[in-house]
Amino acid sequence: MSTRTSLLFAVALTGSLLVGCSDGATSSVGDRVARGAAACLPGGSIERAETKVYTFFGSAGAQSRVERAIRPDGSETLSSETRLSPADAGQGSAAGGAPPTGGVLREYAELDPSGRLVYADVSLSDAAGVVKRMILDPQHGAALLRRAGRASGFVRIPTGEATIYAPVGAIVTPVAAWVARRAALAAPSVRMFDEGTAESHAVLSDQLVVEDGRDTFVVLGDAALSADDEFITSLPLGAAASATACEAGGSGAAAPWRSG
Repeated sequence: MSTRTSLLFAVALTGSLLVGCSDGATSSVGDRVARGAAACLPGGSIERAETKVYTFFGSAGAQSRVERAIRPDGSETLSSETRLSPADAGQGSAAGGAPPTGGVLREYAELDPSGRLVYADVSLSDAAGVVKRMILDPQHGAALLRRAGRASGFVRIPTGEATIYAPVGAIVTPVAAWVARRAALAAPSVRMFDEGTAESHAVLSDQLVVEDGRDTFVVLGDAALSADDEFITSLPLGAAASATACEAGGSGAAAPWRSG
């Protein structure tokens, strides 16, 4: 797949900000998915994409909202915003992996028709601004890591493998899980990148996605998220054992699919 969001090594090597078709750290969820689906995926305009919205509700106000644009060829873009409850945020320092108080995790990801990740932009923010940011371009083996108060760091990652990423800021999200789910269907093993250690390692797909003949689970970190052929159907949100999800179609009308 040819994607305009692929990062140029010349840009990455100079330490400049890696730029995709849309900026996951600064744009709103709606703006990102609209621009990303129209400009980055192959084919015509966004009208050809089916847009869906999923909202996961946890305890004490925890919430994760995902906007997903699916193209007829199977490629897709996903944008999300995940907020933990005040009781769950701030348990530890953001630098050590725990989400900061008032923390918000924003994600933008693009998958090609086979389900492989071609671009991801993930940022964790608090009330003062962006705490950390990770940008991945698996096609060109490029990753850029940024942390507040530190210089940006460029990391090379293997090419030619299905790439996923470990939870950023210890926050497990439906987007990260869906990226893992589709990658596991695309290849017998995947390459998981961890922004905390700036390293990647191979994971067998049948260890990442587990099926027992009735249910399907995506295993990320210490969490096991249920999934079906449509999308992720539940996830932990802090103290919430399993968040309930609901889906809305592109028209904004509630769809019958629901998890519990």
